[in-house]
Amino acid sequence: MLNIKKIIAGLLISLTFYACGESSVEIGQNTYSPKIVIDGLLYPGKKVENIRITRNIPLNTQLEPEQVVLFTADVKLQDMQDGNTYQLTFNPTNFAFEYSGNDLDIGHDKSYKLSVSAYIDGKLLQASSITKTPKPGFEINDSESYIDSVKYQQKDNDGSDKRLFVKFVPSPGTEYYAISIVALDASLDNFIYDNPYFEIKIDDLEKDFDGYKYQFKWLQNVNYSSQDIEYQVEWLDVWFYSKYRMIIYAADDNYRLFAQTHKNVQEFDGNFHEPRMNIEGDGIGVFGSAITDTVYFKVIK
Repeated sequence: MLNIKKIIAGLLISLTFYACGESSVEIGQNTYSPKIVIDGLLYPGKKVENIRITRNIPLNTQLEPEQVVLFTADVKLQDMQDGNTYQLTFNPTNFAFEYSGNDLDIGHDKSYKLSVSAYIDGKLLQASSITKTPKPGFEINDSESYIDSVKYQQKDNDGSDKRLFVKFVPSPGTEYYAISIVALDASLDNFIYDNPYFEIKIDDLEKDFDGYKYQFKWLQNVNYSSQDIEYQVEWLDVWFYSKYRMIIYAADDNYRLFAQTHKNVQEFDGNFHEPRMNIEGDGIGVFGSAITDTVYFKVIK
């Protein structure tokens, strides 16, 4: 996917900077402010895991990867319904925090608070964020979807493009759906070089291989009162003759606001601002929640 995680990877080297009425900013040590970087999503019915807690660093700073990961951070998750608090522990295998007990069930339409404290540059920083999980109901309607093996740019009998599409039942109250499409067998050999949209040479492909392998799409302002919603797979969503995995995320407001604003950080008048990050205290990033469902399809010659 532009892996859902990819849109916040840049925060690992984020700077906090400001401009007022100018189209340029001075970037240097004087603009740097240490921050806890939070990257985590909760999923109803699934374990709490892959909560990544790192730090930002100033530009032109050389740090080893282990110096960026805040593996000694104190990370807690509170169930806001009953007030119970759960200590998360660091898993060195995937460099992320998780809850290893069996007494925490992430439910639908419930609120959870993540609290983090950590020392950065000798200073104790604290950050927290609350997410409310989406309501139940979201699922892909397999019987109404057309997800199968299809030839690239295959035509129907009437000469129109034969397109794959997915229909899903929306979650009540959820208007934003992130869509991750990953080419599972992507390689330089099975890239669709003769696509009709762009001339892409192998050197260009090597430079931005992940940009073609991982595709990130979204639907916003979805009418969640509809019986079902359709997403059509476009040929620009696929760049390899490969098997594909598509994950659809019915996302909470925290993720929606971050995803919609993380690239739009400069106004027309030149002023800079941060994306929408619902994190209190000394933190940046995103802590949210989502319901997911997955389908697979294949594009062949």
